Amino acid sequence: MRVAFYGRFSSDKQKDSSIDQQYRNCTRFAEQEGWTITQRYEDRAVSGAKGEDDRPGYKQLLADLKAKAFDVLLVDDMSRLSRDTEEANKTRKRVLFHGARLIAVSDGIDTNQKAHKLQAKAKELTNEIFLDQLKSQIKRGMIDQAEKCYWNGGRVYGYKLEPVRDPVKLDQYGQPLKIGTRLVIDPEQARWVQQIYEWYVDGWSAIKIVTELNRLDVPPPGAIYRTRSEKASWNFLALHGELQRGTGLLNNRLYTGVYTWNRSYRDTDPDTGRTVNRWRPRSEWIEKAMPELRIVSDEVWNQAHARRAAVSQGVAALRASEQCRARSTGRRPKYLLSGLLTCGLCRKPFTICESTKYGCSTVTRKGVYRCSNTLRVERALAEELLLAPIKTTLFTQEAYEVFYHDFMAAQARTRNVQMRTQDQTAARLTELEGAIANYLDAIKAGTFSPSLQQALEAAERERARLRQALNVAPKPNGDVPARLPDVVAVFKRAVGDLAKLGPSQVDKARGIIKDLVGGSIPLMPTQTSDGPALAATLTPDYLGLIKQVVGHKIILVAVTRIERVTRGL
Repeated sequence: MRVAFYGRFSSDKQKDSSIDQQYRNCTRFAEQEGWTITQRYEDRAVSGAKGEDDRPGYKQLLADLKAKAFDVLLVDDMSRLSRDTEEANKTRKRVLFHGARLIAVSDGIDTNQKAHKLQAKAKELTNEIFLDQLKSQIKRGMIDQAEKCYWNGGRVYGYKLEPVRDPVKLDQYGQPLKIGTRLVIDPEQARWVQQIYEWYVDGWSAIKIVTELNRLDVPPPGAIYRTRSEKASWNFLALHGELQRGTGLLNNRLYTGVYTWNRSYRDTDPDTGRTVNRWRPRSEWIEKAMPELRIVSDEVWNQAHARRAAVSQGVAALRASEQCRARSTGRRPKYLLSGLLTCGLCRKPFTICESTKYGCSTVTRKGVYRCSNTLRVERALAEELLLAPIKTTLFTQEAYEVFYHDFMAAQARTRNVQMRTQDQTAARLTELEGAIANYLDAIKAGTFSPSLQQALEAAERERARLRQALNVAPKPNGDVPARLPDVVAVFKRAVGDLAKLGPSQVDKARGIIKDLVGGSIPLMPTQTSDGPALAATLTPDYLGLIKQVVGHKIILVAVTRIERVTRGL
């Protein structure tokens, strides 16, 4: 009997010995049954409310379960698997589906017992109620901290965190007990906060401000958390944020000495599992006047806020006009080269930076001191000049013959892999047939046990799956190449006349072009006799036409110059 153990504890404030205690309890149970635990999975300081992607031990456990690496899974109690009702129930069903047995030692839950579903449901409900109570207790404690003007959040640019110690009580290490955290002004960062507000009031744009900050190598917010190889940069979004929600450096009321807490909370989408941020009504906010935290005067704040509001209104008007233009199709306008162009210097995307021009996104967001490619190009001109070599170079007879030859070779390699897989499947099927015959002989001889029955059922399920796999024969080499001329004709028709294409056709054509050029088209600034220009390098990937073959490229470089460019800054 192959027996596995899974253990978990939730908080880094708990002791690592918690898992050892769980393991000892499960080991005693296994010894009573005459078993030996051969595999051990664990997650330390990880909440049971998290999914498998955030719990490596749990993720490996599920992978080994699918591979039938063990017959019995022991946990100290069901809450170790998950505190989420749906996830715990799903895991129990997974164990049953893959022919294994789940035992929660302390809870007395055993999936071999008829009442295990009722027991598991009751335990899952208890775990979920515990989580709700825990959240309520944590929230109550945080409200108390906020009422005392202690800080509940993370680091804020312009301030540093300072622990508050109890004058009498000691912690487990004999040090004064930490009872909270307060914000204290950081003089160096506060100086730059004042400078940013002054520049903005003087009429500087956000991009001009971050360009100057990056030129002066001023450390941006969060710079201490970045790796040494990563260049920390200011981004204009760090300044602008969202006006209505008070995010961003230019919208933060804390700089005027007003402490605000409980504005938002996190919620989980039950369909996608993603965590989203939701905003509470203004009546639930906790606001405190803390003049000791003031960095910016009311006069400067009001001037900056008025200008920020004007910018926000302008952006809202522009978005409204775009939505009106897109109302006939029900979607935002899409362009042929959107998502395909990249900067040859910084490798970041070329995006629409003006109403009709493409430009380097690094320059538009962080300034010229993070990328010097300031050239911009008209969207229509880029489409016209780049589409021509795609049609003329990719679809010559010579290029098509190279494509056909390499595709046939790739198909042959794919077929060889399929044949090897079939041979392995057939060998495993023969092995299973022998094992099933042995199980049946043992049962006929009077040897029967629940574990023998489980092994027989698991073997029969695997045999049925392998038989079905062997019935799916690989396609012959001649099937796909016979259709290749049609694929080429479809692409030519799709991109032959852009003026006649509707939004859905442009989107389809862009997807095909993306496959053909290997995912992106880098634009490198260059100097010509007529002045600065952008050079586009096309690296065709002919096999992008056929989705069955992935990762095989034929390199044929065609360089075209995009003239008539403009400076970005």
